[in-house]
Amino acid sequence: MSIEDRSASRPSRRFFGKAVVAAGGSLALGLSATPAFATSYPSPGTPGRYARRAVTAYNSLQRTFYEPQVNLYAPNFPAQPGDNPYAYVYPYAGVVTATLGLLRLDRRYAPAVRDRVEALAAYYNPAPASANPLSPPAPASPPGYASYVLPPLGGGGDLFYDDNEWIGLAALQQYRMTGDPAALKRAELINTLVAYGWDDDPGHPDPGGTFWTQATYNHDRNTVSTGLGSEIASRLFLLTRKQAYLAQSLRQFDWVDRYLRAPDGLYWDHVDLNGTVNTAQLAYNQGNMLGAAALLHLATGESAYLAQAVDIAEKSLKTFGSGGTFSADVPGAVTFFKNLLLLHSIHPDDNYRRQQQKYADALWETVDPATGLLPAEGGLAVNAQAALVETQTLAAWSPRDYHLLL
Repeated sequence: MSIEDRSASRPSRRFFGKAVVAAGGSLALGLSATPAFATSYPSPGTPGRYARRAVTAYNSLQRTFYEPQVNLYAPNFPAQPGDNPYAYVYPYAGVVTATLGLLRLDRRYAPAVRDRVEALAAYYNPAPASANPLSPPAPASPPGYASYVLPPLGGGGDLFYDDNEWIGLAALQQYRMTGDPAALKRAELINTLVAYGWDDDPGHPDPGGTFWTQATYNHDRNTVSTGLGSEIASRLFLLTRKQAYLAQSLRQFDWVDRYLRAPDGLYWDHVDLNGTVNTAQLAYNQGNMLGAAALLHLATGESAYLAQAVDIAEKSLKTFGSGGTFSADVPGAVTFFKNLLLLHSIHPDDNYRRQQQKYADALWETVDPATGLLPAEGGLAVNAQAALVETQTLAAWSPRDYHLLL
């Protein structure tokens, strides 16, 4: 393994448009394993300020990006040169989770959740034509969600494992909130795809890990694709008690911990097939591994995983707690904080909630009061606006609801 400092180079996910914001020069950070379904939802009432903000941001999202004739979303506002008509599946997954968060505040969002989930069908590829040739065995890829909508709406695209994992996590949240068996089935389907994406060639440097994509132009194995896989598999184990899921989660977590954990205890981004590590430390990767460690604590009962989750949380809050680090990637920030609140559900710490709400307040200071949108100079990405919705929604949730993030 060799280390190359490429912290300013391409991160392991695709960013669409821009959502660079700052507040006062700084956007600071501010159980039982048995599932408990949220079978009842709050009735409409007098909302708190975070709930009001979430509704305002959501209404602006719908007014600005939503294409009601197809139930899909535009990628950017204003439209940028070369934009596709509709968002890629990764940003769309952010819209799904943002809408799910609102459902916990008000049951009247149930039809919107159904619309978001049904529209995923536009991206679904039951028989992907290509599979990563570096990941034997050679059978065709299991089904999954393409990066872009399929015909007749679009030309489709390669499958990215992390794209599918975001959808899988949304499905698991939907299942915990509603008990819908179709959501659990969707998560299990995606887990099958993720298992297929494991690099099982022992001759590769740092052997193992989940590839980022099936596209032939990239053979990186990433913290995001492998860590998210651990989160999904642990959740499936907690729901089903099938040992194969736990074994899968442990394999994924252990690989990231062995090859991509930096000396400071946080995580680098990815390693390529030359064994070169991209040393970027991104907030969402820390959140994913924080969540994966917390879930493995629940799954195994081992206190070492909880201690590691707490350590990642504390170091991340220190590392990203000042300056504009979070401001450049609002979706990445909401991923970190969502996992921080997940940790709160099993290891209560009022500081976790305070920091999330502090961030929500700072982010809201950047919103245009006339439009309810984040700054749109250079193009506002749909998933950045969706992350604004989810940030305010999570700030509005009661700590009693955080178990729904497990």
